[in-house]
Amino acid sequence: MLNKFLVAGRMTADPEIKTVGDNRLCKFTIACERPKRKGEEKTETDFFTCTAWNRNADVVVDWFGKGDIITLVGAVHINQYEKNGEKRNSTEVKVEEIHFSGGKKNNNTNAGSDEEPLF
Repeated sequence: MLNKFLVAGRMTADPEIKTVGDNRLCKFTIACERPKRKGEEKTETDFFTCTAWNRNADVVVDWFGKGDIITLVGAVHINQYEKNGEKRNSTEVKVEEIHFSGGKKNNNTNAGSDEEPLF
């Protein structure tokens, strides 16, 4: 069986990190425009909720900000829950790999460094 998801899009907000037990968690959303089809006037945008843990969470927070382009490889997870007696589903991408696709965040402390982070 295979569950791999590859997406490139723009960060919709500055990511934040929080601690869960001994782990670091970063939840964020990226926006990905679908290509226009012939005859369509407007493009459509898909929004993907993503979850990165530990080192991947650190990389997202340190290197990406609102509007930055990010490419991710991960697995799609469907979460089922109940709210107000109604069964619901939510979809999220569990981040496994992060690839740099555009410029890095401007307020990074390593802004003058030519080295890329190892993750």
